[in-house]
Amino acid sequence: MGKGPEIEQSFAKPTLSEWVAKINKDLKGAKTADELQYNIEEGLSIDAIQEYKAKDLKAITRDRDHIVGCHVDTSASDCNAIVKDLLNVGVNTLIFDAYSGVDYAIVLKGVILDYIQIIISPMDDEAEQSLLSYLQGQNADMKRIYTPSSTRNLIHVPHMGSVSKQLSTLLEKVTASNAEELLIVLDGQKDFLSEVSKIRSAHILIANLNKALGTDIKYNLLSHTKAAREGVHELIQSSFMGLAAIIGEADGIISTTLDPKYKLNAVHTYNLLTMESYLGKVSDPAAGSNLIEEMTEAICQKSWTLFQEGQK
Repeated sequence: MGKGPEIEQSFAKPTLSEWVAKINKDLKGAKTADELQYNIEEGLSIDAIQEYKAKDLKAITRDRDHIVGCHVDTSASDCNAIVKDLLNVGVNTLIFDAYSGVDYAIVLKGVILDYIQIIISPMDDEAEQSLLSYLQGQNADMKRIYTPSSTRNLIHVPHMGSVSKQLSTLLEKVTASNAEELLIVLDGQKDFLSEVSKIRSAHILIANLNKALGTDIKYNLLSHTKAAREGVHELIQSSFMGLAAIIGEADGIISTTLDPKYKLNAVHTYNLLTMESYLGKVSDPAAGSNLIEEMTEAICQKSWTLFQEGQK
């Protein structure tokens, strides 16, 4: 049998100038390749055409638990059924919008507490203690409970229209916290590449904060995959935001859908991506992508600058 074709010779690697010439031809004078920018946010963009550059990069590695959380309104009449439905499809973290007048023996009837996390979000002054008293009476593992008054706190940073502002606000909240362990929830930015880069940036920035302060902040970082509008669109959006969370090395998601019939579908999709597709088994899947790396670096630099300016 003769020697096979040389792949390198058969498929010659195009040069950057050849790519630029092809892009300029396709643009037909509307723009030039040099004018193409990927806008992360106002005042922050990178070149849309990225040439491969060999970099000595270290992957972001996380021992991820793949937390899947959902909000639960404990005042709802069918709350116990809702809780069981969520747990049956793989939700392992419940964010209870807690009220003081609720009978939690009914809300959590038949629920085994050993394998789930509970985040208490008090809706009135006595709500936190009401739910805590019930959990303590059931000998629940308090290391799985997040409450405003304990050493295990929730930090939620809403969508701000600016990735760098959201992350600088995160650093401010982490710095101000004296909790021993944090559950960080970042609202999604609705743009796939920016979301991947934002989550990667958050890990890098917290590591940088640890180094600057000489601390070891323990945390889990979750992406809040809430869609912008109702309908089939929100299922698609929550799905690609879940994918962005996995690729960006988030520790899990908080799934919120506007239409109740899509809630379980959104959780199913995330579980399929992590458990069936094994994306969650890969350390830092986006590492080595020049576009993602450039976006991550740009976001980190601007976010850290904003944070430092706010500390003065």
